[in-house]
Amino acid sequence: MNIASADIDDIRSRANSARRAYIEDMENKLIAFEHRMNDKNFKLYWVSNEEELTSLVFKLLPEKYFNKFCFDLPRTPEAFHDAKSIKAIHYNDVESGAASATYLFTQADFAVVKTGTLVLLNKNCKNILNRVPNLFILLDISKLINEPEDLELLLYLRSFYQTNNYLPEDVKLINHPFQLVEKNVSNLSDEPTRQPVQVSIFLYDNGTSRLMQDPTLREALYCIDCGLCKTVCPLYAYTKERTPIGIVRDNFLQHANNMERISQNAMLCGNCDQICPVQIPISELIIRELELSQPQSGPSSLYKYFERRKKLNKANGSLRRIFFNRQLFGKNKMLHSYFKQQNDTFYNVTWLQEHPENDH
Repeated sequence: MNIASADIDDIRSRANSARRAYIEDMENKLIAFEHRMNDKNFKLYWVSNEEELTSLVFKLLPEKYFNKFCFDLPRTPEAFHDAKSIKAIHYNDVESGAASATYLFTQADFAVVKTGTLVLLNKNCKNILNRVPNLFILLDISKLINEPEDLELLLYLRSFYQTNNYLPEDVKLINHPFQLVEKNVSNLSDEPTRQPVQVSIFLYDNGTSRLMQDPTLREALYCIDCGLCKTVCPLYAYTKERTPIGIVRDNFLQHANNMERISQNAMLCGNCDQICPVQIPISELIIRELELSQPQSGPSSLYKYFERRKKLNKANGSLRRIFFNRQLFGKNKMLHSYFKQQNDTFYNVTWLQEHPENDH
């Protein structure tokens, strides 16, 4: 099949099914993945949170001081920054030969259960994976998928919506430990010596098991980290604080579901629902969180509360918009300030598609 010519809605639907198949059977799939990785001589560790992760890493270090680390993570844990047991080496210095490192710590974007494959996308450290003797890989347990065919779908969607390309620029598939290549200075023939890179995988819970307990909110775990929902969220454009999917996950994991925090960061315009490549019903998940935060109000009153916000699609005239904002958002300074600054009539992806002449 030529995936580039396939109907995008069909691909999104299949991607949703692929994510659902893993999430709904996560426990069994994780056990199967663990067995496959052990058979390949990968070392696996289970960690619940960042504190457990950093504590375990420190315990694994053989030297008390200055273990040389390269970090290629979205965010390096604070505990590593000032630790005397760690000396940070930039991956560019390792690549150029200006310095050497003993450990490379990076994060997998996906992993395939059936084949035991780790997937790294567009990493800065892509050229030094076989130039350090120890590779630490962080893997969120929600980011596994069952079949190699599922990976093709997700890579296509993630890359297509981010860059309009059919695949990421760089994809590294790790099916077995790399061979570390080192020049043997004692060997007169200058032949390099080869030995396996020791690969340690940290299966990271990071609140996933708690989200799994709610049959509705677990759909947030279908997320593939494409970042699309924040690109169409008018509140994120104004606050730069919480993405739509982040509202669902972060608020729930703070152990104190807060209705005010949700209402200040979500207006349920439906943009995120419409654009999500794996069809996560983010608005429904936000409503579920409101139900959890205000159980005494009941589902019907919450739906009524948010139905008012959906009227944003119809509030296009300047006079109607002023009335609408003051009536529904007057006490919410963050929302009111945002809408007050808008000079166009764009509130919702659906409305924009129905009025292409206003696309500017």
